[in-house]
Amino acid sequence: MKSIVVYIVIGLIRLLSFLPLPIAHSLGAFVGWCLRYTGTAKITKVNLRICFPDYNDQQINELANKSLKALGKTYAEMGMSWMWPIPKVQKLITKVEGQEYLQKALDDNNGVILIAPHLGNWEILNHFFRMHLFMTVMYKTVKIPAFDNFIYKTRKRVDVGLVPAGRSGVESLYKILGDKGVVAVLPDQQPRPKSGVFAPFFGQPALTGKLIGEMASTTPAYILCCYAKRLDDGTYGVVLKPGNEDIRNPDPVVAATALNKSIEECILECPEQYQWSYKRFRTQPEGGPNIYR
Repeated sequence: MKSIVVYIVIGLIRLLSFLPLPIAHSLGAFVGWCLRYTGTAKITKVNLRICFPDYNDQQINELANKSLKALGKTYAEMGMSWMWPIPKVQKLITKVEGQEYLQKALDDNNGVILIAPHLGNWEILNHFFRMHLFMTVMYKTVKIPAFDNFIYKTRKRVDVGLVPAGRSGVESLYKILGDKGVVAVLPDQQPRPKSGVFAPFFGQPALTGKLIGEMASTTPAYILCCYAKRLDDGTYGVVLKPGNEDIRNPDPVVAATALNKSIEECILECPEQYQWSYKRFRTQPEGGPNIYR
């Protein structure tokens, strides 16, 4: 049964690739509207109330609805980002902010750590960086082989290095940085307890991965935050900015706090495009409440 569902999903993604982007966005916006009546909306509102305690109910609902609409568009963009010819996707990147920081990172030639939160359309970053460098990304395999193989091939076509999450993947990232290469890490997913520490994220304790801080404290690599936001005309703007230098602090809590601060600064520039539907605060310090109950 799972295999049938997977092939249906792959077929839908392929069908989406035949749609003009404005139509795909309209379809995604409708999906986002439908999500208002699901558990996804509940999780989104819980996260927003935690992260924006000064917002009233109306503001929370408005931001939640915008976020779900953006999430629906992100789903609908899979056909474009995964299936369209690469030059056609690259033409959709019409604005770049912070190009000078990328150039400095490359000129320093000490390696680069790209920090890419789930903000906007992170798949667009693969297409953008392809024009400037070769990067390696750690990815978590999907349990269903057919879907995992599909995702691997669609991302690999953009000429991105992929290493599996786990010890071997971490060792690969360190080796790449030792050779002055470029690695990219998604910083806002909850790690396993032994791989993270609790640090504030919008004022709430969040289990935060130690890997970025450990790599930054043991290598001279340039720390660069990045995301691709959806613009009003349906194209994309890539934003690049240096990460907080305290991410290099050998104290893992200080480093994780600085990392989360850098992520917050990115999110606050377009909060409606952040993936608030993820249970970021699922694990709390011992004795902490189950926030999503």
